[in-house]
This record gives sequence, C-alpha cells and structure tokens, in this order.
Amino acid sequence: MSIGAVLIFIFVIPKDSSTTLKILIPVDHSPDPQIAVDGAVSIAQTLECQELIFTLLHVGEEDRFPNVITPQRNIWQWKKTYGHGNVEQQILQAADECRSDLFVMATQGHHGFLDALRGSTTERIVRNSKCPVLAVPAYRNEEPSSQDSVVRRPAV
Repeated sequence: MSIGAVLIFIFVIPKDSSTTLKILIPVDHSPDPQIAVDGAVSIAQTLECQELIFTLLHVGEEDRFPNVITPQRNIWQWKKTYGHGNVEQQILQAADECRSDLFVMATQGHHGFLDALRGSTTERIVRNSKCPVLAVPAYRNEEPSSQDSVVRRPAV
C-alpha cells in the first residue's frame, strides 16, 4: 500500500442478529486512546448494535492504564484487560481469546526509521489480524474543542 492510500472496509451485521458484537480496543497513552473509544462507540451507534462487549487492552503495567471515558448503555459491557511483552503479539492474542469481531485502534503513523521499514503497530495488526480493523487517525497538532466530537456520525 502506498503512502496516503485509503482502504475502505464494509462491516455488516444482520439486523436480526442476536449475537453479541465484541470489539477490542488496544489503548496506550499515545496516541490518545479516547479517539479509539469514541470511534468504537460511533460504529456501535451507527450500526444500531444492541448487545456489545468492548474490551480495552493495555499492554503494560496495570497502574499505567490510560484514563478513558466509557459511555454506558443498558446492554453494553466494558472490560479492561492487560498484557505484557510484545505489543503486536499481545493484541493479536487478546483478539483470539475474547473472539473479537472488530479492532478499533487509534493511529498516528510512523515513528522513525524502523516504523517506516516494518510498519506502525496498527499496520502490523492490519496485516496479521483475522478480523476487520478500524484505524482511527489521531492528529497530533489538532486539539478538538470541548464542544466538538472527535468522531462524527455519518449522515444517512
């Protein structure tokens, strides 16, 4: 894939589906994890999903878990889990363990020479994931105002 290319994936859930949708959201302090949480919530609302399990995964120490705001709905569940070791391996392992239907990850692109060669964490997850990945861009220099939502619901 070339720099600046855009991939579009269509994620379809049947209206009569009684299954619970499981969304894995890997979080860290950078990029801002709230962007991924907001993206997952936006997808859930857009698809009018009822039963959802959101799993927030932090690879690192438990006491360093990033603070995020998790909107509450009657049938939505929010879980936190931790991993240690290689970030990519921990994310993919967690997806298998919780049987994720979708990843939602904040991404801010490459960080230096190695990322340019092997790809960012998000790019490596996209390449190796067994389920769809929604990569939500986190722009460093743009701070949304408190009145603006980071993720916008598309017009239908």
